[in-house]
Amino acid sequence: MKREKHCPNCLKTFACTSQCWCSAFPPIVPLNEIRGCLCPDCLKRDIQERIQSWTSSLTPKKVKTIQQMGKPSQLIEGIDYTVNEQGFYVFTSWYLLRQGKCCGNGCKNCPYQKIEKL
Repeated sequence: MKREKHCPNCLKTFACTSQCWCSAFPPIVPLNEIRGCLCPDCLKRDIQERIQSWTSSLTPKKVKTIQQMGKPSQLIEGIDYTVNEQGFYVFTSWYLLRQGKCCGNGCKNCPYQKIEKL
């Protein structure tokens, strides 16, 4: 069943189904039942802001919480990776944390170098 919704932030119309697109996003923005669901762009922006806040000052507790989320079911550009000028995918520190450990490949955004200093 497809329902039409309106984003409370930008007022854009978007579709909501039983297999909702939002389930691919990390569950870190609490659903506000009074405010309602956000459109894909606003939800992505809210999640990016929350991720930036969490990863800017990592603590062992934050790292463990992020790692317990496990690997994402699907990758989302701007959250799990970016595409650089050469067209290569670059994993974000958020994605690398969700992997649970350092892969040892010297990733550009490797958060584990920061964690070792904690």
